[in-house]
Amino acid sequence: MSRKSDVLLVGQTPPPFHGQAVVTEMLFDHSWEGLKVEKLRMAYSESIEMVGRANLGKVWHLFSLIIQTLRIAFVKRPKVLYYLPASANKTPVIRDIVYLSCVRWCFPKTVFHYHAGGLPQFLETIGIIGKMAQRVYSNADLSIDVIETSPPTGSYFASKKNMAVRNGVSVTKMVRKRSDEAVFQALFVGVLNEGKGLREIVETATVLLGRGYNIVYKIVGAWVSNEFMLEVTDLIANRKLTNNFIFTGPLTGDEKWQAYADADVFFFPSHYEAETFGMVLVEAMAFGIPSVTTNWRGIPQVVSGGNCSVLCDVKSPRQFADALEGLFLNEGKRDTMSRAAREHYEKNYTKERLIASMEAAFGSVLKTDS
Repeated sequence: MSRKSDVLLVGQTPPPFHGQAVVTEMLFDHSWEGLKVEKLRMAYSESIEMVGRANLGKVWHLFSLIIQTLRIAFVKRPKVLYYLPASANKTPVIRDIVYLSCVRWCFPKTVFHYHAGGLPQFLETIGIIGKMAQRVYSNADLSIDVIETSPPTGSYFASKKNMAVRNGVSVTKMVRKRSDEAVFQALFVGVLNEGKGLREIVETATVLLGRGYNIVYKIVGAWVSNEFMLEVTDLIANRKLTNNFIFTGPLTGDEKWQAYADADVFFFPSHYEAETFGMVLVEAMAFGIPSVTTNWRGIPQVVSGGNCSVLCDVKSPRQFADALEGLFLNEGKRDTMSRAAREHYEKNYTKERLIASMEAAFGSVLKTDS
């Protein structure tokens, strides 16, 4: 008879492309030598526009996942269920209540990996649903945050053990195609929603154009809605900035890496409620790109000690403009920050470091298995 499995990984992998899905895909693709790992992909949303929205297809998928999980639990008998709890949104929270209520009892151990911020605070605002969620998330054997928090997220749910595992990423090295004489380019990569700072990018561009700086803002990502797209593009047109913005849509693979390789600075003015890590900042570091970003949630910890980023207050276009102006005018500073960015990535955020930390995390739970 074959040996029992050690871990069942349950999580969303791309598409859509966002930090949590990218990290989960790395876990799914890893060979896990020494551990017997089962994998079950969640596929509630195939596009950014569908994330967090309810529909009948998602209900059907939820019950399909429950059935598949129960089958794996009884046939493969994994000792550990690894699961990524919802973001601060009622629909995925309800999904977690149903799913975990049906399957968690089948597994001797549970590991929760919190990628999104603000969940404990959000649960306090949604009454009985929040109470039910607290119950299904409670008493995990291990809770993992993507950044050091005080208190840890798991402490809110009475987790038996808490730890932080910083995300990592593997990138394909690309040769810069833009000439050094090309117009200075600021790159943004992420979901195109209000919280990621798209309005602030336009306001910053307005300030810098008024100071006489011709900067191109390359925006990579999918719009969260047509309404928000029209709002932002109308604002750009009204400010006479149409020639300063390039919208590529979502990019993946070599096209995405080329966008990083060609950029002069990474501009990420996020104040997104669920922001904890900012995976795109790590991707920028991997390409040696200095960044301008915000003192928001886990972002300062991600860049701390790297000397590769300028931190500004959220929703502060003039501070962003000052930071970008300083990098525009000082090539020597950009070069120094570029080298520091790559060094900070190699020291802290490689895929190998992430996998090693996750292997140790699973090992610590399996050692206590009775």
